[in-house]
Amino acid sequence: MMKEKENETIHEKNDKINNEDIKHVDKEKTEEKQYKEPDLPTLFVWFISMLSGKAWEHLGLMMNPETKSVNKDLKKAKIAIDSISLLYEQIKDELIKEDIKRIEDLLANLRMNYVEKLKEKE
Repeated sequence: MMKEKENETIHEKNDKINNEDIKHVDKEKTEEKQYKEPDLPTLFVWFISMLSGKAWEHLGLMMNPETKSVNKDLKKAKIAIDSISLLYEQIKDELIKEDIKRIEDLLANLRMNYVEKLKEKE
C-alpha cells in the first residue's frame, strides 16, 4: 500500500515535470513564431534602402544625420548607385511588382541627380 502511494507520488511528480517541460517548449515555439527571420529579398530591399540614403548624402542632397552637415562626394555616390543596381539585378526576379517599380524609380532618380551634379562640377 505504501509502495503504491510512493509510485503514485513519483508518477504525479513526473507528470508535473513533463507538463512544465511541454509548457516551456510550447513557449519557445511561440517565441520562435513571433520572430521570423526575413527572407533574402526583404534583406536586399532593406540594404538597398540603406545604400540609397548614402547615395543621396554623397550627392549632397541630404544631410548626414551624424555630422549634421551636407557633404558631396560623387565618387562615393556612384559606388552606392552602382551597388544598388547590382543588388537589384540579382534579386529582381524574386521581388513583387511594387518593389520592382520602387527600386527602378529610385535608380532613375539617383542616376538623374548624379548626372546633374556632374554637370554642376564642370
